[in-house]
Amino acid sequence: MSKYRPAISVVIPVYNGAVTIGACLESLLNQNYPAEAYEIIVVENGSTDNTTQIVEQYPVRLFHSDLHGPAAARNLGVAQSHADIVAFTDADCIAHSHWLSELVKPYADPEVGGVGGAIVAYDHAHRDTVERFSEEISPLVNFISGAHEFLPHFYTANASYRRSLLNQIGGFNPKLITGQDVDLSWRLQLRTLAKICYAPEAIIYHHHRTTRTGLARQYRRYGFGEIVLDTIYGKYPGYPRNLKFQAWRMLGQLAALPRYAFSTGLRQFQLATGRATRYEAAIPQLWFLIESSNLWGKLEGLIATRLMTDAHPALSMEAEALVSRLFPSGKA
Repeated sequence: MSKYRPAISVVIPVYNGAVTIGACLESLLNQNYPAEAYEIIVVENGSTDNTTQIVEQYPVRLFHSDLHGPAAARNLGVAQSHADIVAFTDADCIAHSHWLSELVKPYADPEVGGVGGAIVAYDHAHRDTVERFSEEISPLVNFISGAHEFLPHFYTANASYRRSLLNQIGGFNPKLITGQDVDLSWRLQLRTLAKICYAPEAIIYHHHRTTRTGLARQYRRYGFGEIVLDTIYGKYPGYPRNLKFQAWRMLGQLAALPRYAFSTGLRQFQLATGRATRYEAAIPQLWFLIESSNLWGKLEGLIATRLMTDAHPALSMEAEALVSRLFPSGKA
């Protein structure tokens, strides 16, 4: 292993995470990294279950955020941190035992300002239909997620940054209820010119959505967040998405819905006649769910940003009010 051992603060925001937070903390307390070189900071975000009681059983630093939303919670964690590097993960994640030791290696280069690792589906024997589908189509791919992307970015399930740079750019934007992790990655690169690096061996295992309601809410938020990010960053040279691009993509999504509806009926017939499994029969239903939810979120985003003409939708009173109505708890 490398002898490079910078101090690390691991920040985990949590809201009603009683089911998963214990396993998350146990994985973080069992890292292949010197115990004196890292601290764990949990920021409780207004939970109504027994999350606090569970966290208090572990040797971690616990804080309570008065502001709703994961961005505000992470900012509080950064403010309370003492280390040179701040790493982020979520309460529904499990860290590989080598996560931290692999995550810090690129920081030996002083020009590196952020490092993120792989986000892998948590493997267990009893995955239900929605969770299996969520794993197969998961957009949580760090660094570059696909075509029509802007700069490299990290999702906060598995991300880290130099604390000095986080302070320099003002941390996460608490006005953004969704997309704040991508925004931070882009803002850090544009304002500080620091490099960010991908560390594939720094692995986090993620629990994907298990209910249709949760899946629909997730993709609605993705759609809303994409429009807001397009509005904020559309002025930058080389930015790949604009109103015309989104309009054509939304028309494509709308046109796909009847096909998914037809496929749903066909798959149900195949299921009844023994030519399809229950999972295969559910796939077109789930595609209809996420595409319609994503389309709904994009329409709401276009309303909030006045068809992507508001130069600063994150600061727009109308956008903020709409987000508050859509996501009153500020939670995923």
